[in-house]
Amino acid sequence: MLKDTNLENIVDLYHQVLPLKQAFPTIMSLIIIAMTIPISSTTRERTFSKMKLIKTTTRNTMSDKRLNDLCVLEVERDFAIDFEQLMNDFADLHKNGRILLK
Repeated sequence: MLKDTNLENIVDLYHQVLPLKQAFPTIMSLIIIAMTIPISSTTRERTFSKMKLIKTTTRNTMSDKRLNDLCVLEVERDFAIDFEQLMNDFADLHKNGRILLK
């Protein structure tokens, strides 16, 4: 099955094994974990440099939760969010216009 294919990266492997995820759940889990591992240390270095900017001496008294939330906002602020598409996707989830709470 896979020996005849030419896989160039982990994403290609994921797409090849995806139809067989019921047969190989552990392999699927390992592939997903491998896709989350950063290729280089630049992601971690960027995160720590952003944290240094946020955590100044005047803000040392903030709680860990607040520091974590501020770091996430700062690190991921480069990602553009299309709020119109987000609202449309959310509206499509609930066709009757109501959210049912269980």
